[in-house]
Amino acid sequence: QASLEAARPRVVAMYERIEAGSLAGGDKEGALLAQTCAAFFLLLEGRDAHPLAHATAYLPAACPLGGGGGGEAGGEGGVAALEPALPSLEPSLLRDARLPYLSLYKSKAALWGGYLLAQWGVARALSLDETATMAQEAANLRDAHAWSIPTSAALAAMCRHSPLVELAAGNGLWAKALLERGADVLAFDTEAWQLSFAAGGGAAGGGEGTAAGEGAPFTEGEALMGAREACVEHGGPEAAAAHPDRALVLMWPDYGGRGSYGLACLRAYRGDRLLLVGEWRGATFGRRSESGESFSAEFQREVEAGFVREELHRLPTWPGSLDHVAVWRRRRA
Repeated sequence: QASLEAARPRVVAMYERIEAGSLAGGDKEGALLAQTCAAFFLLLEGRDAHPLAHATAYLPAACPLGGGGGGEAGGEGGVAALEPALPSLEPSLLRDARLPYLSLYKSKAALWGGYLLAQWGVARALSLDETATMAQEAANLRDAHAWSIPTSAALAAMCRHSPLVELAAGNGLWAKALLERGADVLAFDTEAWQLSFAAGGGAAGGGEGTAAGEGAPFTEGEALMGAREACVEHGGPEAAAAHPDRALVLMWPDYGGRGSYGLACLRAYRGDRLLLVGEWRGATFGRRSESGESFSAEFQREVEAGFVREELHRLPTWPGSLDHVAVWRRRRA
């Protein structure tokens, strides 16, 4: 509650701007409610003045949060901004033709954003218990579906780099969507958590000094991501070595930004193209580390040393995240 009181002038400004905005339907209505939801969560976390807070806005004129927009400022701790710059969010990204998960996200973001807005409008206060319930539901939905939300634009961009091989494919939601759009995709994942890839586990050691298994989000052998699509085959990092002719797709391979699964896939891969989905240093709110929650810091260093980032495509995100699709090309002498 203290953070709310300290930020009261900004919250009042946010409420007035949103109240003055058009909620008449179409892309803008969903966009306004989604960015309202994101803004309230950033406020409650004390990140409303973060340099990238404005990057959560689809309609900047209705967003009073700090920062100068996508890619114009680095993350916390002096982390450099992305190059090319993180693109702005567009309301058109929320068009959900043939994408049930995006439709689910829109309905939840609208429900939560509208509820929080109404709660503030009536009581000039927010319920921390209710926002905690929303955050837990968002985490449960990510576990059940996918950690990042696909859009038609992002899927089209990925299809242009087909054929693809996806590792850590989860339940196959993204792979199935790519296949439905004509991409040639092979998708692999293990059915259970392997402690050897946890923070500090394995020779790759992506955990930056933590003991094997310390802070791991799962226990050895625990099932991952529930029921899977038929397109997902059993396989781990060794599948990357078998398909150098395909672009490698990795999405949130290192839970919490720790671990060595992504690094093992990267070191096994001999192809020329990476499609990486999630957060990155310079495009994260740094809730756990300045490297974000999708890829370990060591993975990011090796990618930046060996590849050039050529494309960035924004994604809608659950509160607190800044997901995007990045296309990387291997540096050649």
